[in-house]
Amino acid sequence: MRLTTFSFLLSASAVILSAGGISAQRTADTDGIFSDRLTTVRETALAQKQDSRAAPAGEKNFPDLPADRRAEGIGISHSGDPLDIPDYRPAEIARLLKEAGGNYYRPHIPLKEVLPFIDKAGMDKLRAASSDPALLDRLTEELSKNGDWRRIDGLVDAFYSEGIKLAVVAGCGYQREAPEAELGGARTVISPDRIGRDLYVTLVKWYVGAAARRYASRIPVWQVENEINVANIHALAGWRINEASWKDRKYQLRLLRELSETVHAEGNRQNIKLRTAQNFATQTFGWESYVRDAAAAGLDIAGIDLYGNYFFGWPLKDAEMADNVRRAKRAAGGGAVWVLEAGFSRAPAARGFTPERQAEYFKRLLDSSYRSGADVVLVFGWFWNPKGWYLDGGNTPQWYSPMAAEPYWSPIEKLPDGKTVFHGAWEEFKKAAQKWTPR
Repeated sequence: MRLTTFSFLLSASAVILSAGGISAQRTADTDGIFSDRLTTVRETALAQKQDSRAAPAGEKNFPDLPADRRAEGIGISHSGDPLDIPDYRPAEIARLLKEAGGNYYRPHIPLKEVLPFIDKAGMDKLRAASSDPALLDRLTEELSKNGDWRRIDGLVDAFYSEGIKLAVVAGCGYQREAPEAELGGARTVISPDRIGRDLYVTLVKWYVGAAARRYASRIPVWQVENEINVANIHALAGWRINEASWKDRKYQLRLLRELSETVHAEGNRQNIKLRTAQNFATQTFGWESYVRDAAAAGLDIAGIDLYGNYFFGWPLKDAEMADNVRRAKRAAGGGAVWVLEAGFSRAPAARGFTPERQAEYFKRLLDSSYRSGADVVLVFGWFWNPKGWYLDGGNTPQWYSPMAAEPYWSPIEKLPDGKTVFHGAWEEFKKAAQKWTPR
């Protein structure tokens, strides 16, 4: 998710600023507000000539490329549960991604897909399994075989069959992704405080363990939870149940540690090296200390998100975002750093977002992120949403809304008449794949 601490706290002021100042500033290109970072026609033509060469056999094709830098991957990050989106077509996305030179895709795979409701008997078993590792292992085996994995199987198979690697988000505590249970005589969405923190840890380990057991040979990277450093803000925004657990840093880190251990154990069980990650929101204070604590807790990859231009399309914040990559690298002690989410919208124009500026932003961001030490960069946010806006309520927000950019993260636009438009950022993605992750 993109509405993190900074954006949530400043949303009201952003609306006021946008309502009062955008229309006047939109016409001020001659003063440099919108043209300050756009390349000239000549520069663009030169860049296209250089970056459109054949896939490099060596560094000679890209003389400015650091001799010791070859990134592990580039891909698309879907910032939520894609299976909730009408007309979601993983096979088509996998094909497009492969044709563009990408090799990673990051979706959420929620427990509710596999088990939307846990009855009282099931909760009693999990409660007993909290103190009985053998029972938890049996329950994990049962869920890995007998859960309703059909939709997730289809997603995994679509990408695996095209040679695209998956970095999945599992065990995320968003209300939209959580199953329900019978609590107090009523069906209620599960959360740590509602069922008890220890039981919640057991439940999430059960699901993540079952998923890792089922897909270990096809999913190499497991992001456990999501943006845990701003879980309290997500609770205030309604994405999580607003309760004390999401404000407790010690509990947050316990979740990361135990879920990471669960994934590693399932990999070891099958003699497969599985890596774990967490995605830390960087538009907030103190995120680097979370990176350090996660590394100490045994997570393999320091993941970050980059949404410096969440509210406005100017000025471009690519340089600041690249600096966050360097900061993450230092906080991780030189370990692996992945940009797990990065977004810049192509609309609304009243907020300074256009397809051209989106293309310019990703041209700069992809290159500078790799140069700053990112091993993998995953971009675009809500990548696939052909039928329009997807969030609670179903209505596209007006240009003055704090979340006005959300519907337009994708550079691939599905028009009402069925046609597909590929905006310039998709071409920049292809160029970056050729340059940094040739295959």
